[in-house]
Amino acid sequence: MVRARPGAGNVAVKYIPIATEQTGIFHPSPAHRASRVGNQGVEAVSTTALISFFETVSNDLASPDFGPDEISVGAHVSVDHLAPARGDESVAITAILEKQQGKRLEFDLIAMQGETLVMRGKHHRAVRHRERFSDASKTIGKVADGMDFWFDFHSPWCYLVSHRIGGIARQFNMQVNWKPVHLANLIQAVDGRRPLESNSRFLAWYLQDLQDAAALQGLPYCPHHDYPKRPSRALRAAMYAQDRGLAEPFVRAIMKGYWSGQQDISDLDWLKLVADSVGLGGDELAGAALADEYKNRLNQNLTHAVKQNLFGLPAMVAGGKIFLGNDRLDLLRHFLSARPPHLGVQNGPRPGRSAV
Repeated sequence: MVRARPGAGNVAVKYIPIATEQTGIFHPSPAHRASRVGNQGVEAVSTTALISFFETVSNDLASPDFGPDEISVGAHVSVDHLAPARGDESVAITAILEKQQGKRLEFDLIAMQGETLVMRGKHHRAVRHRERFSDASKTIGKVADGMDFWFDFHSPWCYLVSHRIGGIARQFNMQVNWKPVHLANLIQAVDGRRPLESNSRFLAWYLQDLQDAAALQGLPYCPHHDYPKRPSRALRAAMYAQDRGLAEPFVRAIMKGYWSGQQDISDLDWLKLVADSVGLGGDELAGAALADEYKNRLNQNLTHAVKQNLFGLPAMVAGGKIFLGNDRLDLLRHFLSARPPHLGVQNGPRPGRSAV
């Protein structure tokens, strides 16, 4: 069920099932330690950093159900910090939607480090129209630079990264350039990695590792029964979504449908339904998926990927460096946290902004 905002055109927020939950895994950097916010000598993760992790998971849980011109902002937080979180170990944050009143969302949250309950609390977010914050964003500062995220729907690892890369970029006040490219063509062009053609022992480990990684992120994983499906139409459609600033919700929805919902990424009718659900015109997107313009642009992306020395996916390129794979996001985060502020990257979470 969808309730439209009075006077806000087609902007709407869906009702999200109560008890919907999502878990995010966070790898603290030195910038997240208490010593960096004035508590000298305390190398545990700071309370403010854990709260920022709470914000990120809560927002990521709800954001797929926002209208195309909606965002959420923090409205209330109360926490009990129960145990120190080591600065060199990952923290698992679980958000559970407890209540929804119109555009106000209330979450229960817990932070675990191994078997230790580190923090628990309540967090409220309010869904608002993006335009209300357009002027405020000018005073906060424009996005100074961005990173390229190269992906193909053919890759399950791209599925996992597509649900993390936006949060990482927002932590560092950066923009993600969603760059679709046909993985098979890239591999052929550069004689790249072919893990599914490796020996049987490696392949068995690889498939188990993939399932474990999806479970760690709290993402369902059930590959399409007729994998692989041809990805070209979906890749062109993703370029259309990027042109209109809606690549993240569109790509995430397509990835999830393909890798956990048995959806066919070559089916134009399904692509149209997803487009409509995220605020893109389904008919227009279907036209782009078949248009020569987007066929040519997808070929241009392949040429660009080869020139950037890419040899596999998912690949993130920031500051001229390549970070390949879901398991290299920690290195990407460390690289971004070490960059000086004048290059547009914040060292540590900002008050009032989501952080990963």
